[in-house]
Amino acid sequence: MEKIIKFDNQGRLYIPEEMRKVLRFRSLVAKIIEGKIVLEPIEEDPVEALGELGKGKLKGKSVKQLKKQAREEIKNEAGKKVRR
Repeated sequence: MEKIIKFDNQGRLYIPEEMRKVLRFRSLVAKIIEGKIVLEPIEEDPVEALGELGKGKLKGKSVKQLKKQAREEIKNEAGKKVRR
């Protein structure tokens, strides 16, 4: 789905109803990535969302494995930020 939308006089964007219905989210995070505005939905219940996210990552892994994975992810993210 694609629509042309414009900022109003106060700098707000109106997201058309048909797009909002597809998203079914009331809260979004706006980011600027490579000169583009990217909107990402925020879960209504962040604790539940984290629980769901964690189910796949935690299953069958030891604390040692999880620590190692977390350190690798932090190292990768830090490397990306340094290169910018």
